[in-house]
Amino acid sequence: MSCASHDPSEPSPNFSTLLVGTNDPRHIFTTTARSRRHGSSADAAPPTTSFFVHESSTVELARHVLLLCVLMTDDVPPADRVERFLEIFGNFTLRESTSQLVQRLAARLERVVGAIFAGETTDAPNSTPDRIATVFDFSLLKFKEKDALMDVFRSWGGDDVNSKHFDPDKKRDLRLRKLYGDRFDHRRNIIDWDYHMRLDAAGAGVVHMKHFASFRCSGIAFPVREATFPCANKTLLGFAEGTTKEWKNRDARDVGRVVDTFGFWGDITNGPYIGFGTDAENPGQAFAMKNRQHRHNAVEISEMNVASRLFETRAGVPWGEFSKKNGTKDGSSLEVDEAELETDLMNAACVAEEVGGDASDTSNAGDASTAISPDGKKEWRGGDGAVFHETWASLRVTLVGPGNFDTGFLGKPKRAEAFHAVVVGAWAVQRVTPTLAKVVKPGGVLITEGSKYLLAADGNATAAFAEKTLALANLAGFQAVPFDDTEPVDDEPVTESGMRHDGSRRPKRLRFPGVVKGVDDVHRFYVKQGE
Repeated sequence: MSCASHDPSEPSPNFSTLLVGTNDPRHIFTTTARSRRHGSSADAAPPTTSFFVHESSTVELARHVLLLCVLMTDDVPPADRVERFLEIFGNFTLRESTSQLVQRLAARLERVVGAIFAGETTDAPNSTPDRIATVFDFSLLKFKEKDALMDVFRSWGGDDVNSKHFDPDKKRDLRLRKLYGDRFDHRRNIIDWDYHMRLDAAGAGVVHMKHFASFRCSGIAFPVREATFPCANKTLLGFAEGTTKEWKNRDARDVGRVVDTFGFWGDITNGPYIGFGTDAENPGQAFAMKNRQHRHNAVEISEMNVASRLFETRAGVPWGEFSKKNGTKDGSSLEVDEAELETDLMNAACVAEEVGGDASDTSNAGDASTAISPDGKKEWRGGDGAVFHETWASLRVTLVGPGNFDTGFLGKPKRAEAFHAVVVGAWAVQRVTPTLAKVVKPGGVLITEGSKYLLAADGNATAAFAEKTLALANLAGFQAVPFDDTEPVDDEPVTESGMRHDGSRRPKRLRFPGVVKGVDDVHRFYVKQGE
């Protein structure tokens, strides 16, 4: 396999973005799926997009690669891909079939990426290169980081972790005991408090208490029907830097050697629902209320959001536009309750007409995503068609190693004003510095994540976090987008927790510089000022 670096003679990407500490590929997936909306016409090829991804550890970089591989590998039906993506994305343990999928993809990544590192080319002269080799660029990784990345893929593709004298359940239990301390036996009461006084009060009441408690107690955030989850999610296991407790200094503090410890270092408090489950393009449908209760929960909304993005990569048009034009998958008119989610319809919709394939010809699975069965119905047949392949062909993801980020990457002269946008995760806002600003084009955008849904932060801490982020952005040369004065003023008299007199909740929308109308108030938007 070969992974050629960008040729200077070729046109530069239409849109280039740097992701710093975002921890998952939701930004890449969403931008790629919706890229055709910003093209010259609906039938035109999607604009090329380039992402540079920096994380604090190699395991997080590897998770970016594997989760994108789950989405862009069209050898399983779309509904299955949606379930398995969310399962790997947020569950501590997996179904046996999903664990086998992780092992297959890890073995494929080890083979393809290993061939890239070795400088090998495709075996056959006219063979099509693996999509991994065309989408991902590993050229910026140092040899040490490449070896670490290969070690991660090998650990995911090998035997089950339990057979290697490592007990993930025990490691997670130790972290929970450390978190709760003396209150471990009363953790369900603490979970109830965190949900009602933190998560629900912050505006994430769409997360169902049952799902939140399941995540906090067992690590299962996205249940799949009545399935059991006996296998560890090896993508959440990795190394973390720590200090051994060998002796104490004069201040009675533990002092020792700095070592890397293998264990489970995933989230055990907040839950993975914020990524896909608390926002939607059609909030009136997704967050419909009935009897002061949400009709849908964060798990259903997450499935809908992932399915809608995956559908748009297959069809090249948003689901709403496609459904109005084509109706349901069996050709009948689309008549559903406006408050009902249409996830199943998205996953089962026929997109053969959109990709220009002949649904009656089953000789080539790559020409169309459906075929005509003997009973005359259209069925998915093992490929998502030309539009799907064209969409992923327009994407380029470059991995930036965890080491020496400021001088080894940001400080390079060729990175000056190279990016149209920079997205910084909540745990990486300390990276917003003048050095980071140098790689953003004049008029470029800086997007930072807030701490609104972090359970450790109350309302005052969230406001202080936003103010500190604003100060860092201003110091780096960014100006916050002014709050839109046309947005209605939130003048309803409610308590700090958002509790109405009738028992329902109405969290106040934050009115803060950087909050953009039509976008959630978790993210802040800043614009780089011209020289």
